[in-house]
Amino acid sequence: MATPSPRQNEILKLQSEITQEVTGDAKAIAQGVFGDNANHPDMRSVPNQQLDDLYRQKYVANDRTWLQSEARRDPQQFLDVARRIGVSMPAPGAPPPVDPNALGQAVMANAAQVPAAAPVPAAAPVSMPPAPVPPALPVAPPSTPPPLTMPPGLAAPAPPPVILGPNGQPLLTRGGMG
Repeated sequence: MATPSPRQNEILKLQSEITQEVTGDAKAIAQGVFGDNANHPDMRSVPNQQLDDLYRQKYVANDRTWLQSEARRDPQQFLDVARRIGVSMPAPGAPPPVDPNALGQAVMANAAQVPAAAPVPAAAPVSMPPAPVPPALPVAPPSTPPPLTMPPGLAAPAPPPVILGPNGQPLLTRGGMG
């Protein structure tokens, strides 16, 4: 094996000195730039229980804006917390969940679009009696499904919220609830 040239040795020595200098000063530089992270609430660590409670509150309040911003800010933390609190993510390509009120709203919207019976034109004076007008068929009012009733003491389970990731697609979990 050939011995390194004196110039190559100088470069290696300089590289080593720079690495030692940066390694030794990194903590002091970080302290100078960021200060003590206890003074910055966004940089201190938060216990998992506190984080889980905050996420639960946001899910219950259906605060999708906050949840989506958290998913963009730290996707891995978001998935970890969602798994811990039992939020399940839909399968890829699954259609979005159906809003239970959407059916009733669609029925009401369609009923509003049904054209009313055409007005009967005024009869023109004729010597012959006018032809009888067939009676209009009765139109049934739009029906809405009856509300679901649960046995006393039981509440209907709410469907889990759909969490969208930074790309706007539903997030996936690796396995079941954890």
